[in-house]
Amino acid sequence: MVTKLSKPIKLGVVGAGYTGRQAALCASQMADFNAVAVADPDGKRREDMANEFDIGKRYTDCQELLDDDEVEAVYLGVTPDIRKPMVLNALRAGKHVLIQKPHATRANEILEFQEAAEQARRVVQFCFYLRHLPHNRAIRQAIANGKIGEPYHGRYFSKNASPPMTLNDANRWLHIYGLKGGVLSQHMSHDLNLLWWWMGCPDPVFAFAAKHHLQPIYHGPEGPSENYFSGLIGFTNNKTIQIDCSNSSHCDSPRICELHGSEGAVSGNARCGLSRISNADPNEAIFRRTENGYQREEINAISDIKHSTPPEEASSFYHEIERFAMAITGKTQPEVAAPEAHTFMKILDALYDSARSSEKIIID
Repeated sequence: MVTKLSKPIKLGVVGAGYTGRQAALCASQMADFNAVAVADPDGKRREDMANEFDIGKRYTDCQELLDDDEVEAVYLGVTPDIRKPMVLNALRAGKHVLIQKPHATRANEILEFQEAAEQARRVVQFCFYLRHLPHNRAIRQAIANGKIGEPYHGRYFSKNASPPMTLNDANRWLHIYGLKGGVLSQHMSHDLNLLWWWMGCPDPVFAFAAKHHLQPIYHGPEGPSENYFSGLIGFTNNKTIQIDCSNSSHCDSPRICELHGSEGAVSGNARCGLSRISNADPNEAIFRRTENGYQREEINAISDIKHSTPPEEASSFYHEIERFAMAITGKTQPEVAAPEAHTFMKILDALYDSARSSEKIIID
């Protein structure tokens, strides 16, 4: 078991797909991590990533990587239907763990991860990269400073993803309803989580949702994953968030991101491209209704976390992976930590359960 960290921290990447490659890219661009091992059963994918980022150790099986004493921290860029034993085994092996979203298939799995991390005395951080972008942190700080008064309602509409068009062993989880592979969890859970975080992470009370399946490929007993999802979540103190998301829309309407408060609102685009991870959307601002119409106010709050300056073409995950290193070395707490990840997964569970039953779900 690793007891003393090297500098840079030696990182093992499980999964050589898109997210695993982003983790390896980030490690190659920062001083905090050195990617020393990769595990993936797909030989070509594994070798291509290892050669691109000069990763020396290459494993077919995740457990081989976890048994490597040189590896101190692990990025798990694998699907939620197979991830649970990997998380628990990584912690038992003494590794710090960064878990890609969707973090689990049901909320109770998060509690198991938390218990295992506490027993191993290791850091577990749960991915939601939008929280780490500096302008999103500045918006949260402005809201916390009272710039829009008391936030009471968030609204998000987006449709920037394409549905999976084939069914195979690798993407089967994307097609099955409830495995968190549909458009809400796989794509827009980032945005829902961001609005909830901006609002101050109030305790959820209920969820009511509806779903639509368009051209389903999977026809098993669980039903196909959603192509359009619409939901309303209620929180303590009568706060609410509405989310609508689609990966099959035929109209090219703009994304909507709004958080309304008693004295103003934040409006704009919460996402940005890979080359703009340090820059806010120029249309993103605080707005107030006055006698002379709507008044625009720039967001000039300062992020609460001081990150390094990323390279020009850095991954959107750069600041998130840097924050993982900061949490491992004790400079800050992990973002997102297990308690918030568990609460948020309860929100997702309730939304999916409501859309399946067509009934309002009370969140205990």
